[in-house]
Amino acid sequence: MMSFDMRQLGLFHRDISISIVSIFILSVPIISTTAFAQQMFFNANLSGKNLSPAVSTTATGTAKFTLDPQGNMAYELDVKNIKGVIGAHISLQNGTDLAQVFNPYMEIAGKSEIPTGQVSGLLSKGVLAPHDLSGTLIGKNMTDLANLMKNGSVHVVVRTQAHETGEIQGTITPTTLVK
Repeated sequence: MMSFDMRQLGLFHRDISISIVSIFILSVPIISTTAFAQQMFFNANLSGKNLSPAVSTTATGTAKFTLDPQGNMAYELDVKNIKGVIGAHISLQNGTDLAQVFNPYMEIAGKSEIPTGQVSGLLSKGVLAPHDLSGTLIGKNMTDLANLMKNGSVHVVVRTQAHETGEIQGTITPTTLVK
């Protein structure tokens, strides 16, 4: 009778050990996901020479992107010496548009109009959400866009009346700081 009780006690300890190990294994992915959720920064330097064929222009620009731990992607697009802007977007290198980064309702130099007049400064800023994605990213999230940015597969293009397919462009790449 006593050996029976000892066996039951051994099974009880084994069941507790298995339960503790199971809880630990199930909690590791949650801890890992939280520990690795961090801000990611990306930027692009825009110029006419980055287009193919190259565009002769004095216009330049920078684009900054920040993916926060909650999956929101903020952007800011600054330009210099550009006139007649009709649009700006993120696209794959094959030309497929992935998201618009030009807010036509934003006031630039006190005006809200398309095409813009001469712009030297902030062209557009905002926050991209999954419903803003297009092309191959329809139905996906901002992390999918960030993954393309990590490997240099996407660029920003600013289109103008004079250069409807793009006057300045730059490849989006990861950076450690927002410049």
